[in-house]
Amino acid sequence: MAAPPALTLLFGTTNGGKLRELRRLVAGLPVAVVSPEELGRPLPEVVEDGATFQANAEKKASAWARWAGLHALADDSGLSVDALGGAPGVHSARWADLEPEGEPASPACALAGEAGAELGPVAGRAARDERNNDKLLRSLAGVPEARRGGEYVAVLSLARPDGTLVESVAGRCRGRVGCGRRGTGGFGYDPLFLPDAIPGRTMAELGPEEKDAVSHRGEAFRRLLPVLARLAGERRP
Repeated sequence: MAAPPALTLLFGTTNGGKLRELRRLVAGLPVAVVSPEELGRPLPEVVEDGATFQANAEKKASAWARWAGLHALADDSGLSVDALGGAPGVHSARWADLEPEGEPASPACALAGEAGAELGPVAGRAARDERNNDKLLRSLAGVPEARRGGEYVAVLSLARPDGTLVESVAGRCRGRVGCGRRGTGGFGYDPLFLPDAIPGRTMAELGPEEKDAVSHRGEAFRRLLPVLARLAGERRP
């Protein structure tokens, strides 16, 4: 019989793609990754008002750990495009629902967001991704390839059940934004983002293992693995 996990870890996400990535990367560790859905209760909303990915990730990890009474992992990630002054940055997930200056959505954008939400979490997220990608293409219209550089950034923060932080780690993936969607894998801006590490292919054209090897989140997860291994060892009887 397999030994029971030494550490149960809540990954505070409803994004199935992110959940699958983490589970692939912790395979072999005595760590059981659970989602909010598996706990049978909706994840409490946390206002992501931090100026950085790290500030938002740490705020979410602490809140969700206290809520669940478990070690909790939170992710805050996004795309920073050089020609856009680092935008969409911390606003990546809901960029299309913001005005250009980052103010709350106009009534038309708000209605589009509500319509997406009514589709359910998976379809609603896909609809929002489409709007975000449309906005990115519009924002870079006419920008030459040499100036379409940028990077994906991911910060993972781990908190104890009492909400105190264990550690935050970051990963980055440099690349450029293409002029059109390619590929059917991944999520978010993946159909537009061509990583420097694998020239000529978008993130959405990579297989899971290829993506893990070069992605911002894959790098952050690898930096987190020793921390999880240490925690699991400390909790092993």
